[in-house]
Amino acid sequence: MGICCSREGGREELEEAEGWFPWKHDDFLQEQLSGAAGVSMHTKQGWKGVNQDAMAACQDFAGHKGQIFCGVFDGHGPLGREVARHVRDALPAKLSSVLAAPKTEEDAPSSNADLDSFDKSDDSTTFSDTSDESQLISSWKSLIVKAFEDVDQELRQHSGIDCICSGTTAVTVVRQGDHLIIANLGDSRAVLCARDSKDRPVSVQLTTDLKPDLPGEAERILSCKGRVFAMDDEPDVPRLWLPDQDAPGLAMARAFGDFCLKNHGLICTPEVYYRKLSEKDDFLVLATDGIWDVLSNKEVVKIVSSASDRSKAAKQLVDRAVHAWRRKFPTSMVDDCAAVCLFLKPAISSEEESTIKPPHASVLSFTGSFRKALSGGGEAEEGTAVWKALEGVARVNSVIRLPRMLSRRWRSGSMDENNTDQESSKTDH
Repeated sequence: MGICCSREGGREELEEAEGWFPWKHDDFLQEQLSGAAGVSMHTKQGWKGVNQDAMAACQDFAGHKGQIFCGVFDGHGPLGREVARHVRDALPAKLSSVLAAPKTEEDAPSSNADLDSFDKSDDSTTFSDTSDESQLISSWKSLIVKAFEDVDQELRQHSGIDCICSGTTAVTVVRQGDHLIIANLGDSRAVLCARDSKDRPVSVQLTTDLKPDLPGEAERILSCKGRVFAMDDEPDVPRLWLPDQDAPGLAMARAFGDFCLKNHGLICTPEVYYRKLSEKDDFLVLATDGIWDVLSNKEVVKIVSSASDRSKAAKQLVDRAVHAWRRKFPTSMVDDCAAVCLFLKPAISSEEESTIKPPHASVLSFTGSFRKALSGGGEAEEGTAVWKALEGVARVNSVIRLPRMLSRRWRSGSMDENNTDQESSKTDH
């Protein structure tokens, strides 16, 4: 699968899963990932208990030299931390196996040979070639969607995590050469920094925050008997509710877990976006809503682009977000914050910068499948509204009112266990 680095809850981990998924603790690989893969990652616990944000970065992903996977995951609910950690481990493993495994003729193509057949040396493409390539891109999208749905189904069957009212978002990217494919589930976000005609950094939002009041999301939820409305003390925070109970009040329309809502409009199908990189694209930021609730896309791009040491860019971004929380919402509890910065160009010294033009990213084996953008993917404009908590309100992604379907055993046992875990985490920090 390649070298993978993960962080969650401010705790560093060193573990190996079944000998093929070499997780390493962050300090051990941060320098290597920053230099070879151009990745900076950092998370900070908020004031609401244990850190429910998690992150992952993998180099040489799915056995492809130079291919990179990055993702951030924002857990919510009583067992949100456990769900985010599980998905952080399971999703890249599932995607890696899907992207690396050879397929039969009737399956969606994913082997190197299938994809190499579309990696043409010249720029001429016939109508037939375009059609075939579009179908191949669609197949890749289907593979990624299936991986997300498989992870969600495995989570439902996980005996150690009760996900009735707990879940997580996910925003992930796979980069190979000058191609990005992004998958988004929930309200975490991916933002690209590009350069305008005057070489000034500008932000390009690549994903849409999948809130319950978006027209397409609301239509699906209402057709499944779910309800969408905001609470009186949070009039700008639309939430997803059960048909006959004011619970659980989820602030997003798509997520892993939260199985009490899966029959009422909540889905685990990600939106998949494609981006063909150019020389004007500098870096990509994946972050949880703890960042976006207090910093605009433009501010995030400015902070990261001004970092003198790009290996510390994510930490500087998270620190600025925490400061913004305290300044803008002094009576609110700071949310967990997590960010992964993926730099798209090799680092060069200031002396070289004026004389050396950054080289094109090398196009590796399966890039022929990404010659065209996914139809309908689109890009959100910079002006996309950013949801914010009201000052004085402790924003949560799901309210604490649990459905009546939960057993007394779960209410007493699981909640007590979670409270004990939170106290232990506070002691650790």
